[in-house]
Amino acid sequence: MHKSEYKKIYLLEDKHWWYRTLHELVESFINKNIEGKRLHIFDAGCGTGRMMELLNKYGEVDGIDYSEDSVRFSKKRGLKNVKVEDLNTWNTKEKQYDVIVCLDVIYHSGIKDDIEIIRKFYSALNNNGILILNNPAFNILRRSHDYVVHTKRRYRKSRTIKKINDIGFNIKIATYRLPYLFFIILIKKLLNKFFTNKMESDLVSLPYWFNKLLLSINRFENKLILLKINIPFGSSLFIVAKKN
Repeated sequence: MHKSEYKKIYLLEDKHWWYRTLHELVESFINKNIEGKRLHIFDAGCGTGRMMELLNKYGEVDGIDYSEDSVRFSKKRGLKNVKVEDLNTWNTKEKQYDVIVCLDVIYHSGIKDDIEIIRKFYSALNNNGILILNNPAFNILRRSHDYVVHTKRRYRKSRTIKKINDIGFNIKIATYRLPYLFFIILIKKLLNKFFTNKMESDLVSLPYWFNKLLLSINRFENKLILLKINIPFGSSLFIVAKKN
């Protein structure tokens, strides 16, 4: 990811609709599975630390990120258990965590083998531990944004479910997210092809009213996902899996 993106994420992550609704969705699933106990949570690829910050209320949270810039921003939030480390070489004790959260990380060009990383997650989880993944979906949506954030792979649900099941997980939720964004991205991609070749990410500050509107729309979508209503397409693939 381009260095300028880290500062942009840090400044927008607390209020931008995209991050807020994803973080709220993650928290909802953790709330449903905590059973009143303090949790040991791992944020794999914690970025600038907002998800870690929110998860602290549930117990002890560890976080790693490959980027020194990300970890520096995480520490600006007052987070302690965060360090620079590469998921490719990351190793931990077996059955150490109750929850592992990995949001938009294993799609990255820096990840050599995404399935091997998920195997490591399986080993690191306690029995009945929960893995929460979010990743970009559908190769047809690949665009300049992917170049800026160094996207290596985009995901399809059926293939991903099979690979995760083969590792030993039991899929609790697997659904696409943000279906309306699927069409917006396609239209924007087509327009950019004819009118501009500028390489930039999609993350920008939005007018307050527009950000609030998108926040409301996607909170409604979160409710559908929590009811286990499958969304057949979208720009992201969201998975919750339980270790058998």
